[in-house]
Amino acid sequence: MRRMTWLVVLAALLVAGGFMAAPALSQSKVVKIGDVGSKVGVFEGYGKYQTMFMQMAVEELNAKGGVLGHKIEMISEDDETKPAPAVRKAEKLILQDDIKLLVGAVSSGATMAVMDVTKKHKTIHWNAVSCAEFMRTTKFHKQYFSNQPDSRMQANGLAKYIVDKMGKKVYIFYTDYAMGQSDGRQFKTALEKLGGEVVGVAGAPLDTKDFSPWFGAINQSNPDVLFVAFAGTDSLRLMTQLHSFGMTKKYKLAGIDCFLLQQDLPAIAEPMEGFVQLAHYSPYNQDKAMQAFNERFKKKFGVDGNIMAGAYDGVLFWAAAAEKAKSFDADKVAAALEGMCLDNTHIGRQCVRKEDHQVVMDMHLYQVKGGKNLPIARLEGKDTIGEPMVGKDPVEGFTWEIKKKN
Repeated sequence: MRRMTWLVVLAALLVAGGFMAAPALSQSKVVKIGDVGSKVGVFEGYGKYQTMFMQMAVEELNAKGGVLGHKIEMISEDDETKPAPAVRKAEKLILQDDIKLLVGAVSSGATMAVMDVTKKHKTIHWNAVSCAEFMRTTKFHKQYFSNQPDSRMQANGLAKYIVDKMGKKVYIFYTDYAMGQSDGRQFKTALEKLGGEVVGVAGAPLDTKDFSPWFGAINQSNPDVLFVAFAGTDSLRLMTQLHSFGMTKKYKLAGIDCFLLQQDLPAIAEPMEGFVQLAHYSPYNQDKAMQAFNERFKKKFGVDGNIMAGAYDGVLFWAAAAEKAKSFDADKVAAALEGMCLDNTHIGRQCVRKEDHQVVMDMHLYQVKGGKNLPIARLEGKDTIGEPMVGKDPVEGFTWEIKKKN
């Protein structure tokens, strides 16, 4: 009888142990995702925060059981802010590490180069910061998705405010590579369509150390507004030099969403005072969803969040689509992403437009005051996204020619 009792107890323990081991067993299955971005150089800050936001998403998802019973593992790579290294790192992540999602890159040139890789290998590709207009037009492929407002969206949202509130005569100064060229083209087009006058345009090479050779032409054109399309350390140097030449007091200034991260503003608060930009994130926005999200990010990392929060959303969208598709297969996940809406993102509700895989979300116009990006207007996503242009040349008919007004 005693022997029988011990056998029953032993059997019960084995059964219980089996049930207890099940979650651990399921968590032994791993699905990998890749993070490609600038870890050094001009755009270092953007790459750093992209990694942080992805890490936060991965940890939150894993705490809830991962995706399809798989623990998510993130692998980060530095693309050196250059297309060639970005391609090599993307190939390595896809072919060697077998990732199912790639987020990146940071620079538009690198992102477009990586798009060729993700298209070739049928890998879900999420863009969280690059804004060249080609990515949802001529470079588009069905595994590519983005919640970064591209140049056309930003121009649609900001140009009207510039013409109505800041001045009609605008000088466009941009970084002379994919991102800046795209921003310059789209803003020139939007401003002229609204009755604004572009009185001058100029591009400076990426990583320019001395911007003063361009200041004479800007002053000679005498604009109401100086629109600047730079990012990272280029922006820091440009604003410092404009301020030293008295030009931040002489002209009203506006620029693109990634001109500077919130973390950079206190160091150059005086030069940036009054600067206007369109963006989808600020820790000083009182939007309830944004405040709750920023509180979680700050608790984890000890700093406020910024526009790189789009990388967090990208991981959440991919995970939700994989669960919906019940598969990590790229075609099935892409199909599940089309038209998908999520309410738990950094800005509340976001929806993926089926036609060009661009996320539709509300954004704000911000103005820098005392080193803080403060909201001055809310813009509905439907008013900025523009019509789908997949396969169409977004620069057809465009000219840099200055159209003088009588």
